[in-house]
Amino acid sequence: MERLTSQQRTVVLASAGAVAASVIVFSLYKGLSGSSSSTRPRKAAKKSPTKPLPPGCFDAVIVGAGPSGGTAAYYLAKVGAQVALLDKEHFPRDKYCGDAVCTPAIKILEEMGVLEELKQNNEAHFADCGGFVSPSGLSYIGTSQHKLGEAAACAVKRTHLDERISRCAARTGADFKEGFEVTSTTFDEQAGLWKVKSAKGEEVSGRVLVIADGATSKLATKLGYCTEPAKGVCSRAFIEGGTHNADFDGVCFYQRESLPGYSAIFRHANDELNFCYYLIPCGKDDMCGNVKESDLKRLHENALKSDPFISKAVGPDAKVERMRAAALRLGGQGLKTTYDDHLLIIGDAAGHIDPLTGEGIHTAMMGGKAAAETILDMRANGDFSSAAAKAYEQRWMKYYGHDFYLSKKGAELIWKYPILLDACANEMQRKGDAMMAKWAEIMTNIRPKTYFLRPDVACQLGFAVVREFWNQKIIGRPDQYALPKAAKAA
Repeated sequence: MERLTSQQRTVVLASAGAVAASVIVFSLYKGLSGSSSSTRPRKAAKKSPTKPLPPGCFDAVIVGAGPSGGTAAYYLAKVGAQVALLDKEHFPRDKYCGDAVCTPAIKILEEMGVLEELKQNNEAHFADCGGFVSPSGLSYIGTSQHKLGEAAACAVKRTHLDERISRCAARTGADFKEGFEVTSTTFDEQAGLWKVKSAKGEEVSGRVLVIADGATSKLATKLGYCTEPAKGVCSRAFIEGGTHNADFDGVCFYQRESLPGYSAIFRHANDELNFCYYLIPCGKDDMCGNVKESDLKRLHENALKSDPFISKAVGPDAKVERMRAAALRLGGQGLKTTYDDHLLIIGDAAGHIDPLTGEGIHTAMMGGKAAAETILDMRANGDFSSAAAKAYEQRWMKYYGHDFYLSKKGAELIWKYPILLDACANEMQRKGDAMMAKWAEIMTNIRPKTYFLRPDVACQLGFAVVREFWNQKIIGRPDQYALPKAAKAA
């Protein structure tokens, strides 16, 4: 067979790149154009006159004082609304999470004055040096902050973050009730009030019930709004500062076996590391790609011991805590609706976690702010019907929900075609921090996922896919994950 000349190879690659880009754009656009909201609104109730708020009652009763509930309480209290913020735990309390706070959440924390508190108390570490390792072991670690003009994310322990937000809401005027374990909720239709009771016999009443009790949401399930268990899961293990070898702020590791899930290491302010593993629903039944939720412990422990990149960063003398795990409800999974008469569902309880990245702190805080804006409008108009509450869905769809469809499709694509991530890593190696900055913007919600559909971006990635296919299938470049450890060390 006659060998291709250099010019002929260039023509072939250019043509193939254009075709690959067209296929990527068409497959995503076709689904996007036919997509709709992730919720199924109920029929709007007929508006009825609202009586004045009785003494001792609240405009809103928020169940759950995580980032979404605390943020909603702050923005309501800020303008004088009467709001009760309830949580079954006493703060500070822990939550198992990757602890990554993306740019939109950073901006809200700054508005609230909480960001400065976190900085002053050395509780936030802003990421600059970071990157990812692709399924075939291609890696890029660079600095994106100087390209973006700001850090795309920071790491904050949930013990610090949740308490700072909730205490801020309380200082602003919210009635923060700790140790309030909700046992029953009933709606008095004639009075237009929710009555919420605790295990200790306490009772609060309010116009709007805001459900913010997390991904497993017992309350949304009990009231019939959530119809199935959360299908995603994540792990977390802190690694003591000074006992590891990591010299970066944050890196994601896309192991082929667990795609579209991934593992990650994020550095905290005290040099402590958070090692976490995300299993993201994709494929048939309750599968997370090719693995199940029950595989999490095995994957987590094997990555720490055997993954050549992770084990090197962790080192042989690292002090690693026992693995903890938490459920993830992604992309609105299992929710009939996020609003109804006198009711809103926010944060993880609403499934407002990005289906591609598994990140949910920024969407929780944006959703909490959207809920507060909606309740204030309802309060001003005296209309608490589902028709008025629909404005909440419109807000969260505008802020971040529009991204969920493409995030789901992106997860399906990298599960079926891991070479896409290899191509991205290859392109970062070629283009450097400029390409890394673009990736960081999209993955942290600075830019929407539709940025991938821009002709200049899609064509660039299309060429990168063809180049990577050539390297893997034609040239036969070895898989870095498949190399023996001795060869990698050399």
